[in-house]
Amino acid sequence: MTKGDKNAMEMIIQEYQKNDIPWFIGYSGGKDSSSMLSLVFNALMKIDKFHKDVTVMYCDTGVENPIVTDYVFETFEKLKKECTLHNIPLKFKILKPKLNDRFFVKVIGRGYPTPTNIFRWCTDKLRINPVKQLIEKDDKAIILLGIRNTESEQRDRTIKKHKTVNEYYLKQNGSSNKIIFSPIINHTLEDVWLTLRYSDFPKSIDFSKIRDIYQDAESECPAYKETKGSSCGNSRFGCWTCTVVRKDKSMGNLIENGYSELKELYEFRNWISEFRNNEKYRCDFRRNGVKGLGPITLEGREIILNRLLETEKESGLNLISDEEIERIYELWEIDKSNKKYIEKNALQNWL
Repeated sequence: MTKGDKNAMEMIIQEYQKNDIPWFIGYSGGKDSSSMLSLVFNALMKIDKFHKDVTVMYCDTGVENPIVTDYVFETFEKLKKECTLHNIPLKFKILKPKLNDRFFVKVIGRGYPTPTNIFRWCTDKLRINPVKQLIEKDDKAIILLGIRNTESEQRDRTIKKHKTVNEYYLKQNGSSNKIIFSPIINHTLEDVWLTLRYSDFPKSIDFSKIRDIYQDAESECPAYKETKGSSCGNSRFGCWTCTVVRKDKSMGNLIENGYSELKELYEFRNWISEFRNNEKYRCDFRRNGVKGLGPITLEGREIILNRLLETEKESGLNLISDEEIERIYELWEIDKSNKKYIEKNALQNWL
């Protein structure tokens, strides 16, 4: 165990025993959150008496990279058994966005264009809000995140802006009762990999699997908002539908390295990235009645749904739920009967 790991574990033990404020760990399956979870697990093994639970949160947006989602679900099941074996007070929560906030309900049901740097609606709807709904049930909460110094210039600016007297704590943007605690804030990239490589526990966190999936990883999609506008656009892994970045290099690399089941998803992602800009399938009016590039038309949304269902069939992966499809059809009917919804009609028809 490295000196950095020992210091982090001492800090975890000290902070856990300090008060009754509930802990929530943001977990993505990536190297940083896995390293932090490993240290928390090992620290808790050194405590004789537990006075509060620690909740490990994973946000399943519904469009996560299937390779990562499968790994996380498998890891959670193993961790539950390992926690029972060692009497570790970790609880595991898989969070999902509300039905109306899910990616395909927004895009195919409501006609949202897929996210861009200008219109990046996805992070709040898919990731931040589900976590907030869980955490804000408590008056106070401490959110453990795998944030590190020197990870990137942008991250360093964020840490500097939100730092507190205690270097391990950061102020939570927009909340005085919620605070971020990062035990690995002083870990280097090498430290993170060493933690995963040489930790005896938990055995459920598979270093080899993480290394294989996340080789050359640099960042993860946020599990809880650190600053206004925080995004996962430059993340190594995130949603397979992500169109914020021009090219999903990680998905392309995975396919080249043998994950052939992702090929159809990759092609769909590239197709919809172009389709969203086709003005033929975009309304001439926004939903507020103002003339301008508006939602995807009903015809366009039907084309996307059919292409998605075809992709689902070809890939053999479950890409959209029955309840999402049902809600999409309901939203189509609402638009069809809404006199204020305009596609290509003249504005005076609405007036």
